[in-house]
Amino acid sequence: MRPILLAALVALTAAPAIAQDLKVTVQGRDSVVLTPADLKALPRAKATFTAHGKPVTYEGAVLNAALKQAGVVSGDRLMGRYLNQVVVAKGADGFTASYSLGETDPIYRANPVIIADSKDGQPLDAKDGPYRLVVDGDLRPGRSVRQLVSVEVKAVP
Repeated sequence: MRPILLAALVALTAAPAIAQDLKVTVQGRDSVVLTPADLKALPRAKATFTAHGKPVTYEGAVLNAALKQAGVVSGDRLMGRYLNQVVVAKGADGFTASYSLGETDPIYRANPVIIADSKDGQPLDAKDGPYRLVVDGDLRPGRSVRQLVSVEVKAVP
């Protein structure tokens, strides 16, 4: 009986995650809900990490493009008081990671931050997905939020 249960759990973990909406909130404004189709339509990029000695490539929507959909200032206008904002990403398990707004914008950062929906050309599995926030250029994936459910932009007090 136990081997069957273990096999069922492994199969569920390896199965692709079901796509879901992603909530993007900007402090003092209404939230924007991005559907899987919305995210697929945004500019896309790739990010590669080394995990357990092996390169892993993630692909997905560029976070900056998703933030612009929610009305976040970017590009040449991203200066002064706007740089006093942070982006807080939250996973389904409650794990959060924060990033300065500047480090999510291509005018300040060469490597993109992406809302990944695939890993090595395959949809993310239920353990990681349906979305994982990946910071290209980070040497370790410690800020790479799995099972991403929301992104919030807020001012630093």
